[in-house]
Amino acid sequence: MNLMSNSKRGLAVFLLLLTSVRILVVPVVYLDFELNKDYIVKNLCENRFKPELQCNGKCYLAKQLHKVAEDKASKEADRQEQSFKKLLEETFHHENFVFSQTFTSVVSSTQNLFIYKQRHYFTLATSLFRPPCLG
Repeated sequence: MNLMSNSKRGLAVFLLLLTSVRILVVPVVYLDFELNKDYIVKNLCENRFKPELQCNGKCYLAKQLHKVAEDKASKEADRQEQSFKKLLEETFHHENFVFSQTFTSVVSSTQNLFIYKQRHYFTLATSLFRPPCLG
């Protein structure tokens, strides 16, 4: 019993740390910028040769934050794409939509039987959506 509670506690701590890492990515970028500001201003800043702009490494910080935002967006897009593909595969599994040869031949032989001389326009929306009758 004690082993089970320890493993659950360990799993909970692991998941908490994993979630915290995802949440703390942007503050870590800011912290890294502040801790290494002198090095960034002297070596990595794009405007280090233009002191009149007073950039002080903000261009580098903006670039790093943009990179983090792009990574998050691409991961989210990939996750949504994968879940959409999984949903389509589960919904439209090929075994659910198997047509027999006879059904295909019946459809192709009756295809030319339904030719109308006049076209009748009927929309389902007008027959379903009408105001309620008062009275």
